[in-house]
Amino acid sequence: MSLPEGWEEIDGRLMHEVAFENFQEAKSFVDEISAICEEQAHHADIHFGWGYVVIELMTHDEQAITEKDLRLAEAINALR
Repeated sequence: MSLPEGWEEIDGRLMHEVAFENFQEAKSFVDEISAICEEQAHHADIHFGWGYVVIELMTHDEQAITEKDLRLAEAINALR
């Protein structure tokens, strides 16, 4: 499996961290990710705060990284 640029596999999950200038920029990015998750009916675990967003992807019902996760990661990458 080839991982999307900027993503790494940690403990069976795809992980990606993005830095921002402030809280509002991080929140806006989370809002953009949320819209994509809804479109794909596949939801990320997202952690964010002042200046950062951490995204974790794993198909929960399979307890593994699947094509759904890879597609969502690529769509998130396309935002930047």
